Amino acid sequence: MYKRTRPCEAGTSPSVQALKRGDEQAFRCLVEQESERLRRFVLKIIGDPDEAQNIVQETFAEAYRQIDDFRGEAKLSTWLFSIARHQAYGFLRTSDRQRYLEHDTIDYINASSAGTGSDTYDAVNHNERRGIVHDAIRELPDHYQRVVVLRDLEEHSTKEAAEKLGLTPGNVRVRLHRARKALKDHLCRRMEC
Repeated sequence: MYKRTRPCEAGTSPSVQALKRGDEQAFRCLVEQESERLRRFVLKIIGDPDEAQNIVQETFAEAYRQIDDFRGEAKLSTWLFSIARHQAYGFLRTSDRQRYLEHDTIDYINASSAGTGSDTYDAVNHNERRGIVHDAIRELPDHYQRVVVLRDLEEHSTKEAAEKLGLTPGNVRVRLHRARKALKDHLCRRMEC
């Protein structure tokens, strides 16, 4: 038989104790109260309404799994938004639409000329671009330089670069992204992108 549920009270968050006890009504109220705000938040990050809805669902599933770890140092909604932000950025990291152009830097360095290579103008242009890219790499902070050299020039995997640098793969990806952004900005200033 259908079990009747009591309505959620507007503006009142379910108690953390009820959520930790596994109270389905409390969790249903949490979903009802926060899902639209979470959806708008995630949509601003990723820009895809369907994926935003999926990420909101994943956020609540993750919150359900981790509710016992919630310490109550922040509001429950703040904790949910941090999970949603983490899920959204995870989506962006793995999404083909938002994947960072892994080989932007290497493409600048190895840019091949349209001609056969015997054209002096193309050879000079290629060498000039190569020099500009190498200068830009040298201007990066040391911790960014090492990541760019290992990943883009020596073509090590993220895992290999992490092992060589004593970092986590996540740290390597973050540093590489920041380094590539700095390189792109520098190169666009120099090459008029």
